[in-house]
Amino acid sequence: MKPSEVIVLGGGIIGCALAEELARHGQRVAVVERGRIGAEASAAAAGILAAQIDLVSPGPLFELCQAARRMYPRWVEHLERRSGISVGYHVDGILYPAMTGQEEQVMRRRARWQRRLGLRVDIWSPKEVRRHEPMLDGRLRRGFHFPTEAQVDNVVLMHALAAACRKAGVALLEQTPVRRVLVERHAVRGVETAQGLLAAPVVVNCLGGWANLDGAFPVPLPVEPARGQILVFKGPTRLVRHAIMAERAYVVQRRDGRLLVGSTVEYVGFERALTVHGIHSILSGIRHLTSALDACTFMEAWAGFRPATSDRLPIMGQTPVEGLYVATGHFRHGILLAPITAKLMAELILRGRPSFDLTPFAPSRV
Repeated sequence: MKPSEVIVLGGGIIGCALAEELARHGQRVAVVERGRIGAEASAAAAGILAAQIDLVSPGPLFELCQAARRMYPRWVEHLERRSGISVGYHVDGILYPAMTGQEEQVMRRRARWQRRLGLRVDIWSPKEVRRHEPMLDGRLRRGFHFPTEAQVDNVVLMHALAAACRKAGVALLEQTPVRRVLVERHAVRGVETAQGLLAAPVVVNCLGGWANLDGAFPVPLPVEPARGQILVFKGPTRLVRHAIMAERAYVVQRRDGRLLVGSTVEYVGFERALTVHGIHSILSGIRHLTSALDACTFMEAWAGFRPATSDRLPIMGQTPVEGLYVATGHFRHGILLAPITAKLMAELILRGRPSFDLTPFAPSRV
C-alpha cells in the first residue's frame, strides 16, 4: 500500500464519510478498522434521522443537526450515484405520541421554540393521530408530527458508503486493530496496528465508543459506550406509516415490512448482550402505544454501542498533538451527522478552518 496522507481510525459511518470526503479532495486515505467496515454502531442503529424531535433546546448541536439535514439529500444522491445502491432514504416525518400530560407539556414547549425558528411541527388531536397512524390504539393525549424528519436504511447506506470509498481510492483495512498512535516531538507520525506500522502525518480518531484505545490514545477522551438493544419483527407493509418515537420506545418500518423496535440506553461497558430486562422494557414500551405488533413475527435482535459523552455533545476538532484529530461521541445522531461531520473535519484538516464553528465540540472543552 502506498504511504497515506491521512489515516482514519474506525470504519463506521463517521470514519468512512470523512475518508471518502478527503479522498475526493485528492488525499491518500487509509481507514483502519478492528472488525468489518460499518459493523458496529453504524449497523446497529435504526436509521431514524431525527434533527428536531429529540433536541431539547436550541444550541450548537441543534444547529449542527439542521446543517446535516440540509446536506442529506445531496449526500445520499452522491452515494447512490457512486455506488449504484439505493439506500432507502425517505422523508416520511416522525410522530411523537404524547401519552401523559407531562409528555404533552414537554413537547408543546419543544414545538414552540422550534416554530419560532421557522421549523414545522404539527400538533394533532387523538382523532387526527389515528387517522394518520391507525395502528396507534393506546390512550393518546396528543400527537406531535415533525414532517421534515427522515429515515434511511443505515445498513444499506454503509454498503453504499464503503463502495464510494473504494471508488474514491480509499484503502479500507479491515480486521486491523489499532494498538497505539505514534507520536514524536508532539506530532503524529502514524499508527501501530496488529498488522504492522502505518505512517502518516495526519490521524483522525473516529473510533466511536472505542475512542480511548483502552487507555493508549495520547489524549484522554470522555467517551463511553451506551448499549442499545433492538428487536426486529416482520409485519404487513405500511403497518407503521411514520417513524414513531415515544418516551418509552420507538418503531420504524422498512419498505420490505421489517419493523425495528427499540431501544435501551445502558451503561454496561462493552457487554454485548440481550437481556430479559432490556427486551421487556422495549416490548412494554411499544405495547403501551399499540397492540398492532402482537401478531407480528419475531425475526432477530441485536445490541450495539453508541459513543456517549458526558455532555451529550460530539467531540470534533484538533488535539494538542500536531496532526491528531478527533471526530467521535455522536451518540444517537451519528447516522444523521455523518455528512456534516465529514465536510467540517475535512475543511479543518485541509484548510485549517471549518465553515461551521466547532468550538462547542472541541476536544479541549472536556
